[in-house]
Amino acid sequence: MRCSKAQYLIELKLDNELPEEKGKALKLHLRKCSQCRKYEAEARELQQLLCTYPVREFPSWLHNRILEETVKHERKRMLNGLIVRWQTIPALVAIVLSLMGGWALGKTAYSKINPLPENASVIYSNQASQTDSLNLVVFGESTLMEDLFYQTSEDYK
Repeated sequence: MRCSKAQYLIELKLDNELPEEKGKALKLHLRKCSQCRKYEAEARELQQLLCTYPVREFPSWLHNRILEETVKHERKRMLNGLIVRWQTIPALVAIVLSLMGGWALGKTAYSKINPLPENASVIYSNQASQTDSLNLVVFGESTLMEDLFYQTSEDYK
């Protein structure tokens, strides 16, 4: 048995918590090891000193104060939980408003940057009849043909 394990068992023995089967092994170790015997003697002496030391009385008011602080802490904890839950609503509103603003800005900015020509319906109908399905690209609600903007710019020259 190692001395560190024996010292742990000595502490259990002094607290009257040592099982019998380990008590026998501890006795065998104490017969052979002088350091552990010295540790046991010092621990026993310390325990006797602590037993003779007067125990201070627990103040009667302290129990009530602890309970009051516990109740205050519980109220604060519940209030913080409510605040955290309610903070998610403005965050969600901000996200929705930013998405809506971005969508509206993108819709108006795209038409200003890349406007469709006035005769776009004619161009669409002419090219729709002339193209095969491999050149057709679909973007959401509108359909654009391959090289549409290049052809329209050539038509205006």
